[in-house]
Amino acid sequence: MKKPPLLNHYQTWLDDFTRINLWHGLCQQKIEHWHKLTITSGQQEDGSTSIIVIPQCLLQVIRTEQVVDCNIIPQLIKHIDYPLLPGVLFSECCRLGKRKLAEQLKMLFRLHTQPEMRHALILLCWCDLTTGSDLDEWYSLHLPNADELKQWISARQKTYRGLATLTKDYIDATRPL
Repeated sequence: MKKPPLLNHYQTWLDDFTRINLWHGLCQQKIEHWHKLTITSGQQEDGSTSIIVIPQCLLQVIRTEQVVDCNIIPQLIKHIDYPLLPGVLFSECCRLGKRKLAEQLKMLFRLHTQPEMRHALILLCWCDLTTGSDLDEWYSLHLPNADELKQWISARQKTYRGLATLTKDYIDATRPL
């Protein structure tokens, strides 16, 4: 089955970075499972539906199905300064008109460099973006300390059954050999 151009573009880009990271021992072999992307329909805050690229493993958490037939022509803005899943997420935020959300996440990444915190934010943001959750909470995260942010992440993860476990498994897969 031929992949839609948008999915093919991101998947090829992600596969290339994944291969490099695996070759250098920067992550576990099981990361390949996490780096399989799919297209699904996502609810927007205004109630409209849009097509969004997400990691396939999130389908079970957000309880949606992949979109098999997608004719969307990619309007790509690649964030190559953030490889792997963050780059795909930031690119999708911009494609969906959520540049402010991408900038907010980048600010949080600059403040909190712990990989565990970043991975939790990435997966949680994708869930909120796909389900049409109110993103105002994301925009109001102004300079939180690490403990406040961990508490906020933990509370938000409870919104999605299984996300905390999924995040822990993803963090384990991203650990260097």
